[in-house]
Amino acid sequence: MTLIIIDDEPIIRRGLARMVTHVENHFADVLQAETAHEALALIDKQDRITAVFADINLPDMNGLDLVAAIKKRCPETLIVMISGYDDFSYARQAIHLGVFDYLLKPVAQSDMKDLVDRLTYELVNASGKTKKKYSTNELCNRAADYLTHHHAKKYLSLSMVATALFVDPSYLSKQMKQHLGKSFNDYLVTLRIAKAKELLQQEFHYSVQEIGEKIGYPSQHYFSRVFKQHTGLSPSQYRQQERD
Repeated sequence: MTLIIIDDEPIIRRGLARMVTHVENHFADVLQAETAHEALALIDKQDRITAVFADINLPDMNGLDLVAAIKKRCPETLIVMISGYDDFSYARQAIHLGVFDYLLKPVAQSDMKDLVDRLTYELVNASGKTKKKYSTNELCNRAADYLTHHHAKKYLSLSMVATALFVDPSYLSKQMKQHLGKSFNDYLVTLRIAKAKELLQQEFHYSVQEIGEKIGYPSQHYFSRVFKQHTGLSPSQYRQQERD
């Protein structure tokens, strides 16, 4: 899934992006735009935009006009308007245009988590319109392909992959276990450890911290612990063994 955050203040854009990734993040890509026109140009380049978080007061376009422009391009995109002012009349107009939610700044972390959870529910569970039907082999192949391409993403979760594939998380988990022989977490860890081994064998010397970050483990301690659990060696010991 792809999210675009639109705000002319860089600090706010980056702050919202951090908040999204710190909750159980379901978005494969979080893009940022400073203006409405920049955001519309991004939308035109994407196959599908799942959600948009937009400030009401942008320098180049009225927030309601932006909603209409987005809906014209991507009718199924879920739009959240964010404002620093509690304007009931404006909020009512936005909701009338089909906006998913209307939040006030500053946005609390708990509010962001609630918002992302509700977006996910709307996309995956609310109606059959967004659910996909795959054969078992196709679903597992798509899940495996998604994990291969996104295994380095921090906070990657079962819910995030299921949402990207528009299926129920519990159903995806069951099918992966039955047909790939591993749980979601085991499959993801296997991919990450295999990539870590490749990086440890390279002549270019990445630090253990850098390798952990490259495969989705920002904590060096946690990466080293997971690596040793699966190989019997610490990353440094594995690197030395491969060189001997």
